[in-house]
Amino acid sequence: MPIMPRQSAFEVPERGGNRFLRHTGLAAPYMYDNVSTDVPSPPAEATGLDRLGMRGEADLAFANIRYNADGTEKQDFVFNQEPYRRASIMIVGLNYGTGSSRSGAITRPLAAWGVKAYIGQSFGPIFVTNALAYGVVTVQLPRATVDRIAAWVRANPGVEMTVDLERLVVELPGQQPIPFEYNPRFRNKLLSGLDDLEEMAPHTQAAATKREQDERQRPWVYVRRTH
Repeated sequence: MPIMPRQSAFEVPERGGNRFLRHTGLAAPYMYDNVSTDVPSPPAEATGLDRLGMRGEADLAFANIRYNADGTEKQDFVFNQEPYRRASIMIVGLNYGTGSSRSGAITRPLAAWGVKAYIGQSFGPIFVTNALAYGVVTVQLPRATVDRIAAWVRANPGVEMTVDLERLVVELPGQQPIPFEYNPRFRNKLLSGLDDLEEMAPHTQAAATKREQDERQRPWVYVRRTH
C-alpha cells in the first residue's frame, strides 16, 4: 500500500512554553515494555527514508517498524490501521521512552504525527522532561488501569477519550473518570504555558531584590574590586 500522508493534529511546537489544559482525541494501544526512544523516533540517518524522498518529521515516527524496505506501509503495524493512524493519545506499557537523551528523538517526530498525550505504567525520566518541553503530557497509572484503558480503546475503535490536566483525570465515554497524579511543578508549567526562563524569572528577580536589600544592610560583605 502506498504511504498515506499523516495528518498532523498540530504544527510541531517549538521547545518550551507550550500550554496544555486538556486534550480529546483518538487513542492507540502500543502495549510494549521497555521501548527505547530510538523505536518511535529513530535517527533519520538510520531509517533509509531519505532515499525514498521522505524527509518530513512525521515520516520518521516508528520508521524502522512502520515501513517495508520499499517505503510501503506494513499492514500489521497498529499505526498503519484505521482508526489508529489518526491517534493523538498513545497507550503504552512499562518504562516507555528509555534511552536517547536527544530531545528531537524523544518528541519531534511524534509531535509532527500529532501525539499530545501518553498514558502508561511508567516512563523514562528524560522522556518525561523532554515531552514536557514540547507540551506533551505523560500520564502514569497502575498497570491494571493502563490495561483496562487499552482494552477499552480496542473495544471502542474510533471513539475519542480525554486527558484533562486541569482536573487530573482521564475520561472514557460511559466510564467513571480515572484520576491521576502529576508533578505539581510540571503541571503548573503546562497549564500556564511557561518555558524554563519564564518559570525561573520570578525567582531570579526575588534573588536580585534580596541581594540589593542585603547589600544595603551589610555593605562590607560586598567588597568591590577597583582596578
